[in-house]
Amino acid sequence: MNKNIQHKKSESEFKNFIEHRKGLSTYDKKLEAAKLIDQTASVDVDKAYWIVSRKINHENKTRSIFTTLTRIAAMLTLPLMAFTIWSLFFQETEKAPVEMAQNEITWQEIHSPVGMRSHVILPDGTNLWLNAGSEVKYSIPFTRENREVELSGEAFLDVVENEQSPFVVKAGKAEVEVLGTQFNVNAWPEAEQIQVALKEGKVKFRFASDEGTIKFSEMEPNDLLEFDKKDKTVVLENTNIEKYIAWHKNIMILDDTPMTELAGMLERWYGVEVKIADEEIKRYKFTTTFDNEPLHRVQELLEISSPEIKIKYTMGKPIEGTKKFSPSMVTITKK
Repeated sequence: MNKNIQHKKSESEFKNFIEHRKGLSTYDKKLEAAKLIDQTASVDVDKAYWIVSRKINHENKTRSIFTTLTRIAAMLTLPLMAFTIWSLFFQETEKAPVEMAQNEITWQEIHSPVGMRSHVILPDGTNLWLNAGSEVKYSIPFTRENREVELSGEAFLDVVENEQSPFVVKAGKAEVEVLGTQFNVNAWPEAEQIQVALKEGKVKFRFASDEGTIKFSEMEPNDLLEFDKKDKTVVLENTNIEKYIAWHKNIMILDDTPMTELAGMLERWYGVEVKIADEEIKRYKFTTTFDNEPLHRVQELLEISSPEIKIKYTMGKPIEGTKKFSPSMVTITKK
């Protein structure tokens, strides 16, 4: 009778322990396991063995072998016990490890240096071209409920269609959402505008208004959207967008492009500093196309198209005391 009572009491205590563990947070479980593992690690196996061995008749060979095996078993049991405790606390169900793995997200960052354009294939098969000086960041694993990338600079994307996982480009406080399409996003942090040019498919441009509400504009092929970051206004027009997307093919199209804008393009494309020495030159505009031309050829063609200007190239020099070079300089002056 007493044995039955004791058995029921032990069973009840065990059930209470299991119910208590179900309510523990992941942090509490880890802390509990760490304490138990630390306690097992602190056991002095040798001391325990010698205490027991004193009580055993060493003259009995059979017992001597048994004690040796017992010692070995004790040494093996402790790490096994620690592993068992860890397994008990952190693998309660088959689903738990999967859920933990899904929550372990890392970030992949890709930077295209000044003077270089980069082509990247994302984990879902999407082709992404980064303009010089641009950066993109995306999470690993990538294909989840939403495929999200964060952009600083300019990128052209050819997105693989996936209706179950929309593709979202985040640019500051604005977003471009697509399912599968080709489009360009120009979102330099220092620029006053974000520009989106759509080649194929459909996209949805979203942004947060000053009132905190989310507004959006839907785009069709050949639409050009310009978003003013300060005023939170959108201008949308259907036009020839080739000049906005040709850069990913190493083609620079100038269409009545001001000198100041051209200077910025040259700096990013060729990794140089451009100095405009005359204020009047800043008002010049250019219309031409450069198809994968080297910098010296671009200089020659600009001088031919505008005989009033002179362009000088100065190569960068080593910076004393460092392993770095000063940037090469392009100086534009009047003749």
